[in-house]
Amino acid sequence: MIEADKSLLQDVVKYLSDNVQCQVTKLSVPGEQRNILTFPNLEIHINEQAVYHNGILVPLTHHEFFTLLYLSQHPTWVLSKEQIYEAVWKADPEHCGAAVANVVYSLRRKIGDGYIETVIGSGYKFVG
Repeated sequence: MIEADKSLLQDVVKYLSDNVQCQVTKLSVPGEQRNILTFPNLEIHINEQAVYHNGILVPLTHHEFFTLLYLSQHPTWVLSKEQIYEAVWKADPEHCGAAVANVVYSLRRKIGDGYIETVIGSGYKFVG
């Protein structure tokens, strides 16, 4: 790896570790491994495809869960609606229309406005 690239990567990792409040917790459960992303007042249980807000289970659709998961796995990244659509719907984003915006709107109603930020003209980012 080129030294400049290595230095840049180290700077990015340091910035993220200093500024993003996210913790991946791996719990030992007999017979299975559970992964949980933890943010203030929000837990995303990956294996169970469950989300808890303030300790209360939040019922989410398939697209809502995987949109939230995708955004939360890329904290502070600005992701376009096309990137989100392609990752979550597993389809060509050319005709994604308002699907992503509708899912983000629904997520905000269910978990609050403080987790997903709109970046006008660019897309969305998770700020949990």
